Amino acid sequence: MSWFKKHKILTVILAFIVIAVIASAAGGGSDNSGNNSGGENNTASGEKTYRFDDRADKQPKDVEVLPSEAATVDGVKMTLSNVVYKTTISEFEQAGSGKTYVIADVALENTSNETKPYNVFDFRIQTAEGQVLDGAFATVDNSLSSGDMVAGGKASGQIVFEVPVEEGHQYVIWKPNGFNADRAIVQVK
Repeated sequence: MSWFKKHKILTVILAFIVIAVIASAAGGGSDNSGNNSGGENNTASGEKTYRFDDRADKQPKDVEVLPSEAATVDGVKMTLSNVVYKTTISEFEQAGSGKTYVIADVALENTSNETKPYNVFDFRIQTAEGQVLDGAFATVDNSLSSGDMVAGGKASGQIVFEVPVEEGHQYVIWKPNGFNADRAIVQVK
């Protein structure tokens, strides 16, 4: 009688382990389709160089772009454009003393083969003083909402922030996946 027939349970466990190793090796690559459009600038020594040298909170997986340039993170392409600074949005919505609104158009496109969520709360702004602020609750004609985009799906709208009037650079931070460190940084000022 063969060893495999004598040890049926061990044979089944061994078969599962072999199948798991083969499946892991076959599907082994990581999905790094997320970082392009200015995000991966590496020196000869392997260190990342940053497009916006004066920006605090630099992280290795940041994709740095300017308005109207696309950044792809986690299979979704994002383009932020038409950045406008206003102290008044409507008769009833005026920025607080020493503050202004930042309003920008956002276009999203799912470039992956999976359904991807999107949300206005994926966007924050970093001020020149180093504050990271959430969006403002303001009424604009075409506010970005939330939902899902199927493969090839698109969504667009406006995002609004209320920030201090200040000198220096401000950056919109887009982090579409809370479980992933990848994010896009758009220098808006």
